[in-house]
Amino acid sequence: MHVDIEGATRIARLAAEFDWTWAVDDLEPFCAQAGWELVELRQGGASIRTNFHVSWPTASMFGRQHRMDWISIFVTDLADDATPMTVVRPLLDEGFTNLDVAFTALLGTATSAEPGPEATIRWDLPKAVITLHRVSVRPTCV
Repeated sequence: MHVDIEGATRIARLAAEFDWTWAVDDLEPFCAQAGWELVELRQGGASIRTNFHVSWPTASMFGRQHRMDWISIFVTDLADDATPMTVVRPLLDEGFTNLDVAFTALLGTATSAEPGPEATIRWDLPKAVITLHRVSVRPTCV
């Protein structure tokens, strides 16, 4: 399982330095600077294709009334249904720890951290809040 630490760190830096108004109009220039493709903009959100080197290089923006609330980005490969969680969990843990180290070096000490299997680390910055979540995600078949 690959974690795109370099890509995630680059985007964290860009997000921390971007001149956000948190209006939907910010999304296109942010994607352009990131080298991403805005695939679909719709009421309540957007679909984005990232340039991360992972199995599912996508991001989603969620918002309402022409405001962006948050952008969610996958920075790691997704585990398939055939891979047991006993194999996946240590890889997720290692990737999360490596991202924590890289983000802390870039952004400084985290504002808050919640340990556990679904751990969260948060950096409250002047222009953005950057949150790192460890979650178990498996693709679904439609």
